[in-house]
Amino acid sequence: MAVIARSGQRAGAVVVRAFPWRFLVVPLAMSALALGSAAAAELAYSSRALPGLTVAGVAVGSLEAPALRERLESEIAAPWAAAGVTLRDGDREWTTTNGALGIVPDVDAAVAAALAYGKSGSALDRAGAWIDALRGDANVSFAMRARGDALAGFVASVARDANRAPVSGELALAGGDLRITPPQLGREIDGGVTVARLLSATTLGDREVALSVRAVYPPLDASGFDDAYAAAAAALTPLVVRVEDRGWSESSSALASLVVIDRIVARPGELPALPAEAIAPAARYRYVVSLSGARLDSWVSALGAVLDHPAKNAKFRVREGDVLAVVPSESGVRVDQTKLRALLGVELLRPAGGATREVAAPAGVDAPALTTEKALALVPQLSRTSTFTTQYPPSDVRHANISTGSSQFDGVVIMPGETFSFWDLLGPVTPDRGYRYAGAIINGRSDENVIGGGLCQVSTTIFNAISRQGYEIVERHAHGYYIDRYPLGLDATVFISSGGSQQTMSWRNDTPYPVLIRGIRTRSEPAPSGLSPAAAIAADAANTAEGVASVAGRDVWRTRTVTENGKVLHQDSFASHYVPVWGGPVAAPATAANH
Repeated sequence: MAVIARSGQRAGAVVVRAFPWRFLVVPLAMSALALGSAAAAELAYSSRALPGLTVAGVAVGSLEAPALRERLESEIAAPWAAAGVTLRDGDREWTTTNGALGIVPDVDAAVAAALAYGKSGSALDRAGAWIDALRGDANVSFAMRARGDALAGFVASVARDANRAPVSGELALAGGDLRITPPQLGREIDGGVTVARLLSATTLGDREVALSVRAVYPPLDASGFDDAYAAAAAALTPLVVRVEDRGWSESSSALASLVVIDRIVARPGELPALPAEAIAPAARYRYVVSLSGARLDSWVSALGAVLDHPAKNAKFRVREGDVLAVVPSESGVRVDQTKLRALLGVELLRPAGGATREVAAPAGVDAPALTTEKALALVPQLSRTSTFTTQYPPSDVRHANISTGSSQFDGVVIMPGETFSFWDLLGPVTPDRGYRYAGAIINGRSDENVIGGGLCQVSTTIFNAISRQGYEIVERHAHGYYIDRYPLGLDATVFISSGGSQQTMSWRNDTPYPVLIRGIRTRSEPAPSGLSPAAAIAADAANTAEGVASVAGRDVWRTRTVTENGKVLHQDSFASHYVPVWGGPVAAPATAANH
């Protein structure tokens, strides 16, 4: 007796028992008969499909090649060509038919596969194939192939519609504003995968195929953009810096001047890895946002100048009988610029958490150099060491400016090692402080409408008193043309523009003793002369004979040598270039003087 099992099944075991021989002869004969029948069946179906076989669900059992081909052409190829195909990408779709795409069943391959089914392999494999076919479990799939270029053209058309180029992020400052282009991923159809999906089919009816799309990354994607954009936006948040009851507001456009934005190549590992299926750029970039160190230093210095409440040194006032009285000193508050710079360097790049950012500036007590106690102790030791007097013609506006300006220095004490700077001590020159519009020399020309005109008389008077005493001169400038009420070559002009640029007069107390400045004005009474003024003549080149100058031009050098116990402390040369006025002659031979 023989048992035929399918692949994966084990033939039943034959148990030999002590049976009579007459019973054994019958099973052996039956096995031989079965084997003969199987061989006859294989021979009969050598050119036909096994009975019960299907191709894509179409029954083709027992058919020979011509009939099998005809059956497949009519029941597979025709319905397949008319079936619809929907290519889907999210909520977008493109619809066509298999026939329009030129996708056809490979009938030749299907016929060959059907005729070959169950006719190779071991006897056990062949027997199993027969059993599957007879039970209706044997089905041969069919493959598709593209005919012509319709399929490629359809996929290319969809690609033109669905592809999107990536957008690289852009971050820049323009006119104090932050200009951005947010990065966007691109998308590109994977043509090979899409074609393969269209050529694969599990049904002869209408079908839907998912479009295969790959993400395309720009050179600068969100991973290299978002953090930098957040930092730049944070840095431009309007700012208020406070010290006690004082504050300074800074606008976004002003803060933009501090910000530096750099686009750099990202090194390996600096940015997250891209998905394996994505299309990567040739190089990846990222933005780095920082603050300019030099501009931050300058800005913090300016903030300190605004927010500081400097200590006030004790001053001296003269009472009746030339008795010196002490005006008490006052402690102040000074911003710690080093700490403020470090604080702002971090804080400005953090999210503000609101429409405005407020920062408390680190500050400490600013102690006066000359305290009330020191001033009181100095009173008995003070003595007059140097004086200088200048005259000016009667003029209400010049008198207002000169008296107001000189009053700012009256009683000022310059401690040892300190530097006197005219504009730092004078303060703002504005009408509400008593200053008037008067004449001044601006860019080498007389201008009668300058606020504070005449203040050069104050600076010149102080300069001469100080230089005669031998103090170190730090800065001095001559007028554009010579003014005869000042010593030749020893005037000291001062100028400050609305933008803050300035020429000043400054000197340093290089002695171990404090210097007290007194401003004293005296008024002289006019005496009648019996003379009448001549008729006014316009002072210009047309009314001045050639070679005759109202004020002659000249170049003057004045030198000063300061000694102490035979040792030279200072040796200065003060150069003055005075241009001629109203067509005067060229500069006269240099005049030199020493004192």
